[in-house]
Amino acid sequence: MDYGGHERSPNRAQLRELASLLESESWIETVSVFPPNRPESIVLELVEHHYPEEQIAEAYVEIRSYTNGDFHITYIEDHYGERWMCRWDRHESTEYTRDHYHSPPRARHEDGENRDYPREFAAVVAEVVVPWVYDRMGEVWENVDT
Repeated sequence: MDYGGHERSPNRAQLRELASLLESESWIETVSVFPPNRPESIVLELVEHHYPEEQIAEAYVEIRSYTNGDFHITYIEDHYGERWMCRWDRHESTEYTRDHYHSPPRARHEDGENRDYPREFAAVVAEVVVPWVYDRMGEVWENVDT
């Protein structure tokens, strides 16, 4: 596929391996590998009871990795029709370093921040994304009326 003037192909082997490692995680409900609506991604649907049902209908992580080393990892919460999201990226950019992050709640281009991720893709997931998701699971309960 052509993305902004450069070719890249999904790293299907890497994504399959990551999916097999994550499918036994207790915080993940299901792992979909290359679903029809996201054929270059694995999608992690997160366990619903980790989120207040009156505020968040679902939460999931979409992971795309490419053979040239690029990746996009997007965390999305569905707040009953309104999406709350952020994204970890590694790709060439004229405005940001190769490693960068698009902050919530909308993860717009202008919400980008330069970052420095671990070199290995699996380490980015394990050391950056997973701890962030765990923190977020706790954070969402802070705004719940008790």
